[in-house]
Amino acid sequence: MRPKNLLSGNPRTSSILHPSSFVIIPFNKFLRNSNILALTLLAATMPAEAAHMTLPPFSPLVSLKDAKESVQSSVPKDPKPPEVILSRTGPWGQLEYFETFIQAPEDIVLANQPHSAKTRWFFGGMDAQGVKDFLGELHLPQGLETALCAEDSWLIEPDGINLYPSSAQLLELPASSRAKLYSTLSRWEQNFYHLEPELIYTGSVRSWFQGFEVSEAVLSFTEKVSYKLGSTLLFADTPAVLGFAETEKERLEILRAFSRTPTLMAKVMFEPTAKKEAVQYWSKPFSAQDTLPFLEAVLRQENSAQTDLLHLLPANARKILYTYHNPKTSFSGYMPDCHWTALNFFNAEPFERLCEPAKATSYTLANFTPVAPPYELGDVLFFTDTQTGDAYHSCAYIADDVVFTKNGRSPLQPWVLMQLDKVKALYDMHFHTNVTAYRRKPST
Repeated sequence: MRPKNLLSGNPRTSSILHPSSFVIIPFNKFLRNSNILALTLLAATMPAEAAHMTLPPFSPLVSLKDAKESVQSSVPKDPKPPEVILSRTGPWGQLEYFETFIQAPEDIVLANQPHSAKTRWFFGGMDAQGVKDFLGELHLPQGLETALCAEDSWLIEPDGINLYPSSAQLLELPASSRAKLYSTLSRWEQNFYHLEPELIYTGSVRSWFQGFEVSEAVLSFTEKVSYKLGSTLLFADTPAVLGFAETEKERLEILRAFSRTPTLMAKVMFEPTAKKEAVQYWSKPFSAQDTLPFLEAVLRQENSAQTDLLHLLPANARKILYTYHNPKTSFSGYMPDCHWTALNFFNAEPFERLCEPAKATSYTLANFTPVAPPYELGDVLFFTDTQTGDAYHSCAYIADDVVFTKNGRSPLQPWVLMQLDKVKALYDMHFHTNVTAYRRKPST
């Protein structure tokens, strides 16, 4: 959803702010997130300087190369070997990680597939002449504009007008016209695939589909109708491309390819002279400290003190990392999103109530305090709009520039590790953002 919606008069997206608190409000956002929550932070409360694919875990002695080969053997291969990155050293030790992709299980993909094979363009609050004027501004080929403006092919409803372009007409759209049109269509939630288009993280359709069994017709259509927002390659014509699938298997392959999400596989290495700092960093007094015995065992390995980062996370985060939420297990009527994920980071048993805006607000005020960098394990990082102060995403800080995040409440969004700047870049496509942090109070 665009920034303007944060300022609308809708009571669900508007609230009165108080000088000593913030309010969590419902908010729709890009990234396949039908109902991300937004957190409205008041700057006056901040210090001036703060502003289930199951993957094989690393054993303490396993090499990154072995783990990487194991992962790659079970998923579609990427076009080139991933780059192994070494983090800065710090109280956490040093991280070594690479980026890979996971895709949603078949049952979740099928449960969230399109219900209609038709492409729909909904123009809310516009009359027939308004739609025609807008299409005229797109500088379309004359034949295409004439066909789209034929009112006998429209469905006119009290709240707007629906157009149903064919796949051939989608292919006729010039690139510049498509970007402008799809950006406009994203204003209305009826245009779900334009509001929340697929992100092709590799920047290339063919590399994105590598390892999936799809036809040349699917690849060609996807390439031709993909478009860019900034430097990000997007695709918003999922119902149309599924029409090119010749079998149910190919249809599933398309859907699974679009469910791919980047994540990091990471291990932590420790210097013999910094073991005390490592214990202090990874063992917080308000967590269950169930990782401490394991960490102490790792640190006794003089020449190979290293382990998969997964083993050092609190119990709940360790349990859900690299998995997908099963909607059948949701009792509160909400499904976990970014705020539920970040605020529950240290809770051995997650609080379902943190899916609810008002209760998440109250919980944050009671249990967290604003902090400035440097960040520590479990700090909740809120991405706030520089103009409005609204925060529309949060994640839990791990170490260096790595965070634990769920980018939306959709079942197609797994819990992953990502680099902070890459998470921020996803939201910066529509906002100018700051990162502000809250830290769990030691007494809680």
